[in-house]
Amino acid sequence: MEYLQEAVLLGIDLLVLFVCSNQYYKLRKNCRALKDAPQLQIDEQLPERLLKEPDQKLKYAVIRGSVTPIGTALRSAMSPSVTGVLQTMTLTEHRVARAMFGFWQEEKQIIHVSANETPFKLINGKHGVEIVSGLSAELLDMDTVYENYEPSSLTVFDHLFGLFSGVRQKGLQTTEEMLRDGSFITAVGELELDGSGVRLHPPSNGSPMFLTTATKNTLLKRLEEARSSTLLKVVVCGTISVVLIGIIARKAYKRKKQEWDEQKLRKQLEGSRATRRARMRPTVVSEDQLCVVCIVNPKEVICLPCGHVCLCENCAQKISLHCPVCRTVIETKAAAFIT
Repeated sequence: MEYLQEAVLLGIDLLVLFVCSNQYYKLRKNCRALKDAPQLQIDEQLPERLLKEPDQKLKYAVIRGSVTPIGTALRSAMSPSVTGVLQTMTLTEHRVARAMFGFWQEEKQIIHVSANETPFKLINGKHGVEIVSGLSAELLDMDTVYENYEPSSLTVFDHLFGLFSGVRQKGLQTTEEMLRDGSFITAVGELELDGSGVRLHPPSNGSPMFLTTATKNTLLKRLEEARSSTLLKVVVCGTISVVLIGIIARKAYKRKKQEWDEQKLRKQLEGSRATRRARMRPTVVSEDQLCVVCIVNPKEVICLPCGHVCLCENCAQKISLHCPVCRTVIETKAAAFIT
């Protein structure tokens, strides 16, 4: 294929464009939802506000308060003096891998992740809102309470094995993160009033849930910046796609134009040859010497293997399967000279 390379590049670019476009529309939707979400105070008026809403819930709302566990708080496994309500332990492998062209580059791979949570509320004075499924938040700001990196002790065999396999371990990193009790955070999600009080959980309409130390305006600014950068990627990928489509279309047009020109030249040459043949043919021909197909031109071609001289040169170009006289399969044709 003449433009295979451009077609492959176009396919890759369209795939990247599709991913970036989906990300852009998602960020735009999240920005609109967050901008329209009301920011409510955690006070005695919050349940009254929810009573006025359909199904006693707000699809998307913003609240702020201090993290307070319901019951016993989680204690850090690595720093026992630290307590919180959400906890994650991550084991990450640091390694060096052979990349393209034989270069070595550092990589990180998460080997294991464990998470724990305990019920908690956001408190403002005497009033609170229970947070449900906090670990499922799309943005979850937690403090790193422990981080340790242990380099690997590699033997000569490990170095040789890594040289041939293309992967060599450098070390293991253990990281513990917690959402500490007492942290003042912003929670964004669906507010619902039930028999036990007010709860905030992941929205049922597909909008993301956030648990962050940033304010609503700061969070909105971050999302808008991410949306703008993603839009730039969409524009760049779209421009590249248009250029590649233009190159492919130009090459296809040039190839088609060349075929048209060749076909036109071929018709001109055939017309010239037909004119020359017509001039060279005898003007007076007996009826038994006329082509059996057109009955105009003299017989000029013999069909083999049957041996019937029955076609003029013009009709011979159109008949290639069976002899028009005996219906024998035509294997080849040759010029015949009748004297």
